[in-house]
Amino acid sequence: MCAGCQTPPAPPEVRQSEVQERDLWRAGASVFAGQDYTEYLQALNLARQAYDRENLKLGWFRDYRKVGKDYQAAIARGQALLARVEAVKDDRMAAVRQAAEEVRLKLSLLDDITLSLAERGQARGQVTQAGILLDEAERLTRQNRFEEAFGRISAAGEHCRRAEEAVIALIARYLDPRRVEVWQKWTAETIAESRTRQTVAIVVTKLEKRLTVYRNGRVYKTYGVGLGFNGLSEKRRAGDNATPEGRYRIIRKIPSSQFYRALLINYPNEEDKQRFAKERTSGVIPKDAAIGGDIEIHGGGRDSLTRGCVSMDNEDMDELYGLVRVGTRVTIVGTNETDNYVMRALEHK
Repeated sequence: MCAGCQTPPAPPEVRQSEVQERDLWRAGASVFAGQDYTEYLQALNLARQAYDRENLKLGWFRDYRKVGKDYQAAIARGQALLARVEAVKDDRMAAVRQAAEEVRLKLSLLDDITLSLAERGQARGQVTQAGILLDEAERLTRQNRFEEAFGRISAAGEHCRRAEEAVIALIARYLDPRRVEVWQKWTAETIAESRTRQTVAIVVTKLEKRLTVYRNGRVYKTYGVGLGFNGLSEKRRAGDNATPEGRYRIIRKIPSSQFYRALLINYPNEEDKQRFAKERTSGVIPKDAAIGGDIEIHGGGRDSLTRGCVSMDNEDMDELYGLVRVGTRVTIVGTNETDNYVMRALEHK
């Protein structure tokens, strides 16, 4: 066969266009640049039609030069399209990540607050759900499913809002100036008694989870403490896992107990009994409820599974045990601060 009668080879752009089309599909061009992608496919289809028409000719009559130019034009369009798609994806990914980071910062704050409050109810549940949704958003973002990721982030933000509302509801009574005034009065009287009688006294502030030892009316030592399952709530009856608030005294020192060492206080005192009777009569608590007792300051660690007691690390308990005696005043209050750390944190989130 003569050299001029040989079938010319297919343009290399044909194979290049196939690879490019697959790359654009994988990049999500139809999602992120729909109109441009449609126009690209139209240009590519015209080039393929021209290629098919040329292939209908006898081999030596085929001329792929114009076909190659058509493919080159389509490929150039595809290269520009791929760059635009990647730019759009980068922008959307950055927007998703920024939105997620804003919610994650709120979540981190609420996580710290609910842990510090030992809250195991609604607020903690909302925090957990928000964390799950943010993890799902991150997975969707890596898959370039940005709209779905935004949906998860928005839902996580709503869970954070509900968690914040639950936290504020939990500490609402700690924001009541009249109640705080009563607690401040109890604290001041306890310190004054320690000063007047030259004795040791203890003040526990539940919101700050702090135990302060006063000697002769002056701060002698401060310890971090734990409150357990429902410690911040107002104690009303047996089994509510709340830590009582009131003015008590140590009635027994226990050198060895379930929780290392313990100091038993005289809960319920007369004020507790009167309040309990009034609330049971009014229906605030069930008629068959009991008032409870056996409230201690004990060791076992600040995270021990206490159900209304005040818990301490063992080494701190050793120090406190040696400082006090039977009869030592123990005053437990909600807080002595009207501008507490929880609200400050939420206001500056």
